[in-house]
Amino acid sequence: MANLTTRCLLIFSLLLVATTVFANEQNARWLSNTFRIDPSISSVTLLIERELNSSPVVLIRPDGSKYYYQQHPDNISWASTDSRDVITLWQPEPGPWQATGKVNKERGISLVSEFELVITPLAERLYQQEVLKLTAELRHNSTRLDANYYLNDLALQAQLIDLKNDNEAQFAPAPLVIGHFLDDGLGLDAYPGDGKLTAETIIDTLPGEYLYQAQVSNQVLARTQEQTVLIYPMPLKLQFSTPDEQGKWQVNLTADKELVADSLVVTGELVTPSQQRIPISGSGRLITLPEALESGNYYWQGRAFATNQAGREVQLNLAKQVIRVSPPLKVTTDVTPEAKPMTLTYLIAGGVLLLVLLVVGWFLRKRAVNKRKKSL
Repeated sequence: MANLTTRCLLIFSLLLVATTVFANEQNARWLSNTFRIDPSISSVTLLIERELNSSPVVLIRPDGSKYYYQQHPDNISWASTDSRDVITLWQPEPGPWQATGKVNKERGISLVSEFELVITPLAERLYQQEVLKLTAELRHNSTRLDANYYLNDLALQAQLIDLKNDNEAQFAPAPLVIGHFLDDGLGLDAYPGDGKLTAETIIDTLPGEYLYQAQVSNQVLARTQEQTVLIYPMPLKLQFSTPDEQGKWQVNLTADKELVADSLVVTGELVTPSQQRIPISGSGRLITLPEALESGNYYWQGRAFATNQAGREVQLNLAKQVIRVSPPLKVTTDVTPEAKPMTLTYLIAGGVLLLVLLVVGWFLRKRAVNKRKKSL
């Protein structure tokens, strides 16, 4: 009988411990809404369900001091709705805490101790104008957090910090933000508010070594991951030929040794001077363009897809370019004969003839005068 009693007490103790552990990590109702924080916990988030349209709770520390929604220290993040408080405590004081207010009797208080930010790592070797797909999600115990009330305004921000050591610089270089995205179901993001963010960004910066930082955050929490990356110069160059008399022209692609030249595929759009949008696609190093039948400015923008020497698929942004096409030169068939310059001989002959005419005229005039005098 004693052994049976001992076994029952042991089983009861184990069940009590298991229940306590479950309560600490999931959902439970505490006596007078009191809960205990273990000294080993560095951060914890409280999900407190209240009666509808009730005021935020008041949080009482183990030493009896109080925290309020409108008044609390910087090591606390506090978001509140008309029926819910989400409070994250960093380095919380161990011991019994209490939440006072109109706490829902059915759902009560939930404690979540650890969050994990899962981000798809980038390749260590990137290129200027490379298009990157960023994915990130928050997890707790290998489960993605998708509660809309908790992930409200969840955002992913990606930035690069230049690691170039400039001893003469007075200030550290400011981070270059390469993207700020919301869990809103737009763009590449599949579903709004599902806790999984997918976004696209372009590496538009100078070559060098950078610290890549990705942070998922909202009003309540923030999780960051870092990675060192090397950014190499743009490995692809484009050159547009001059249209011939029939308007035929093409774009030539020059890939450096970073890319497998035969793997090149290009898609884009050509806008004519009359604003006609023509889709362009092709593969290889030479792509034929539609005939340039108009003179003026042509606008080009597109993307290139290739494989680098390491076997990684690379997508490159081909920045917008303006190509000026001049009107063709008009060839005239009528040839105007050139006037022959007067030679010195002709000038002398003309002068002598003029002198002879003057002398003859003078002689005839004198003869006529003399003949008139004799007749008188």
